[in-house]
Amino acid sequence: MPDARTRSSWLSRDVILLSLCSLFGDISTEMLYPILPIFLTGVLGASGSVVGLVDGIAQATQNIVQGLSGSLSDRMQRRKPIALAGYLVSALSKPLTGLAVTWPMVLGARFLDRIGAGTRSAPRDALIAAAAPEEHRGKAFGLEGIGDNLGAFLGPLIAVLLLGAFRLDMRVIFYLTVIPGLLAFAMVLFVREERADFAAKAKADMSFGRFSRAYWKYLLATGLFCIGNSTTLS
Repeated sequence: MPDARTRSSWLSRDVILLSLCSLFGDISTEMLYPILPIFLTGVLGASGSVVGLVDGIAQATQNIVQGLSGSLSDRMQRRKPIALAGYLVSALSKPLTGLAVTWPMVLGARFLDRIGAGTRSAPRDALIAAAAPEEHRGKAFGLEGIGDNLGAFLGPLIAVLLLGAFRLDMRVIFYLTVIPGLLAFAMVLFVREERADFAAKAKADMSFGRFSRAYWKYLLATGLFCIGNSTTLS
């Protein structure tokens, strides 16, 4: 069993704050999932295809922005300001769904939310890596993962409880997502960041010519499958 000094070497204040950040951030995000398809189809009269379109664009936006924000934070050698901006945009955009009267307005709110989610992910991970010694980073990311998965469990549970037991209107639940979203923002606000003074230990060769024809065929097949794959919200 590790002694107190070993535990304290990785279980720092910043690791705990960032783990709580992931917890609250995921609660805010996952509160949307049980009710968003019902809201789109039952309240706004959208079709199932629109539900898939909204989620597909949202997830694609997050994946694209995530790579860009990681590159930007590396160039700036600053993580915290970018992570804070992402959490704030995500927290403030979710309640906009409750103001929607047409499905394109929901799409706009989800688009902003996923811009925020993509912006925050890579800088937050870099903050976690910097908050623990290299030999204990797996433990730090493990604790953050616990917060993330616990939030993914609690978010839908809270939404269903508010909808079923307390009979709250779906729009009110959308408004309430701002509370855990701002709590996640506050956790990052208290993280102490030191300016990064290190470079990557290895650089990836991203020239297209180094990939074989077999790789491009695999990438094409995977891409076609992902385009045709139904969303988890449908």
